[in-house]
Amino acid sequence: MPDKHSRRSVLAGASAATALGLAGCLGGDDDDGDGDVDDDVLNFWHAMGGGSGQLLDDMVEGYDGANSESEYQGSYEDILQSMFGAIEAGEMPDVVMIDSLHNQQVLDTEATQPVSALLGDDFPTDDLVSAVQDFFVVDGDLNSMPFNNSNAILYYNKDAYEEAGLDPEQPPETLEDVRTHSEALVESGATNYGITWPNHVWFVETWYSLADELILDEENGHTGAPTTMYADTDFAHELWTWWKEMYEDDLFMNPGIEAWSEARSAFLTGEVGIKLDSTAAVESTLSGAEGDVDGDDIDEEDVDAFELGTGFYPSPTEERTGVVIGGASLWVSGDMSDEREEEVGGLLEHLTSVDQQIEWHQGSGYYPIRNEAIDELESDGWFEDNPHYATAFDQLLESETTPATLRMLVGPARQVQLTIQEESQEIFSGAVSVDEGLQNMKEDVEEELERYDRVANQ
Repeated sequence: MPDKHSRRSVLAGASAATALGLAGCLGGDDDDGDGDVDDDVLNFWHAMGGGSGQLLDDMVEGYDGANSESEYQGSYEDILQSMFGAIEAGEMPDVVMIDSLHNQQVLDTEATQPVSALLGDDFPTDDLVSAVQDFFVVDGDLNSMPFNNSNAILYYNKDAYEEAGLDPEQPPETLEDVRTHSEALVESGATNYGITWPNHVWFVETWYSLADELILDEENGHTGAPTTMYADTDFAHELWTWWKEMYEDDLFMNPGIEAWSEARSAFLTGEVGIKLDSTAAVESTLSGAEGDVDGDDIDEEDVDAFELGTGFYPSPTEERTGVVIGGASLWVSGDMSDEREEEVGGLLEHLTSVDQQIEWHQGSGYYPIRNEAIDELESDGWFEDNPHYATAFDQLLESETTPATLRMLVGPARQVQLTIQEESQEIFSGAVSVDEGLQNMKEDVEEELERYDRVANQ
C-alpha cells in the first residue's frame, strides 16, 4: 500500500459556507429524502433502494445500542447534496452513506471525523479486507467505514455463446477477446450486438487500473491535489480507439450515459451477449436470466431464459494488475456528544460484524468487508453453490494494490466524471476524432481540477 501524505489540510478553518461552495463544484439533483435530522435518535442516511434498502433499514434499526432511524435519501448525488445542506444548517446526520467517488469532497468539508476514532480498541481492523479498506485510509486514518462495496465483472449469455460456436466456459479475458467474441455473436445471428455497459467513469477507471495506468497525477490524487489527467498517452489512445471501433462496427451497443437499466435490459432480452456490470447486480442478473424479471423496465415476455456465465473484467493488456472498488462507505459527523459517538461506534461495529456482513452479502450482492465472513462463507460452501459470487471475490482478492488500483481521490469528482463520460460519447459517436476528444477531455478535466482547488483555497 503506498504512503499517504496529507490530504486533509485543504480547507483549514473551513466553514459551512465553504462546504456549500464545494457543493457547487459538484452539481447534482434535489434529494428525495426530507433531509430532517432528529437529535433524539441516531440518524443514518443511505442511498439503497429496493430490497437492499429494506435489508439495510432492518439492520440499522435492529441495533439495540441506540434508538436508530434509517432513512433513504435518493441517489448517491442526492444524498451528497442533502449532506451539504445539512452541514449548512448545522444538522449533519450521525452516519451518512457516500459514494466512494466523492471521498475527497467530503474530507474537504472538515465536517466529519475518522471512523477509526469511534471503534473500540478490540475492533478487528486487521480483519477488514485490505483491497477494500486501502482506498478509505488517508493520513493513516480509516476515515469512513467501507460497507456497500463492489467491483465490475463480466456477464455473458452461455446459450448465445453456444449458438455462435464459442466455448461457453471461456469468457473473454482481454479487450481483444471481447472484439473477437462480439464478432462471432453478431455474425452468427445469436445476438444483435456483442457487448454493452453503461457509459460510466467507473468502467474507464477499471481499465486504467487493470493496466496499472494512472488516470490522474499525484498517484490518482492520493499524495496531493491532482492537476493533470493522463489522456494524452498511448494507452488512452488505444483504449478509446478500441471503444470507438467497437461502436462503429455495431459490436458495442451504446445504452447511454449512466444508463444502467438500459444496459441490463439489453442483456436480459438477448439484444447483446455480454455486459459489464457491478458485482452487486449478480442476484438480479441471475434471476433475470432464469426468467424472473424484477421491476417495470422489462416485460417478462421479452426474456427467454438462458444460462448465465460470469468472468473477470476484461483487461486492456495481457497482464492484470487489479480492479478499483466501487460502491460507498459510511461517514460520521465530527460534531457529536461523547454518548452519541459511543452509540455510533457501536452501530458501525454491529453493521460490520461477521454475521451482519454475511447477511448483507447474501441479501444485497455487495461483498463482505471482513475476511472472517469470507472464510465462513467458503467453509459453508456458499461460493461453491453460488459461483457467480465467487467470480467477484476471486477477482477482488487477486487484485494487487498499487497507486493505479486505488480509485481516484479528487475533489470535483462529479464534474470529472461527467466530463469523461460526455467526451467519450463524442468520441465513439464520431463527433470528434480520438485525439481531439482526448485532448478536449484532458483540458476540461484539468480546468475542473483548477476551479475546485481555487474554490477550496479561497
